[in-house]
Amino acid sequence: AQPAADPMRDEIIVYTQKREQSVQDVPIAVTAYSEEQLKRLGVQQFDELADYVPGLEVQEQSPNNPGFVIRGITSDSGAANIEPRVSVFQDGVSVSRSRGSFVELFDASVEVAKGPQSTLFGRSALIGAINIIQNKPTYELGAELRAGYGNYDHQLVDGFINVPLVQDVAAFRGAIRYKKRDGY
Repeated sequence: AQPAADPMRDEIIVYTQKREQSVQDVPIAVTAYSEEQLKRLGVQQFDELADYVPGLEVQEQSPNNPGFVIRGITSDSGAANIEPRVSVFQDGVSVSRSRGSFVELFDASVEVAKGPQSTLFGRSALIGAINIIQNKPTYELGAELRAGYGNYDHQLVDGFINVPLVQDVAAFRGAIRYKKRDGY
């Protein structure tokens, strides 16, 4: 989900149907947040995202095992032989198995499509789909670095660098996040 280039328009662009479209032209229920919106809200993980997406609940069953609930229907089985009912995609690659779908929402935008999405996201999307779109390299030089410290020795350092290699041909973008927090 990315705001349009013209700041006077409130158009949000989504990729839910595998192509760039205005959210108003997509005939399914989609909630989309850009990277800037996620930063402003302080959202870094799926359970925090659920506070801002109607009909989405994320149950943190263990550090690497989120259970997704969309519109009251759960998909919390982590068994290898059970197909998940909520698809999670990161840049077009399925990370739907609950043991592998723990993703930091950093340097990315997020789209949550509610309702059956099997046509677009495969048979695992009977309840809905979560689409994470990592920021792509641009042809402009840029960088950002953030650091934070909090209670229980919480440490956070993240940032990105974007470097144009060959004008309008090739560019590089690297992003990193380090998080650590002691227990009680």
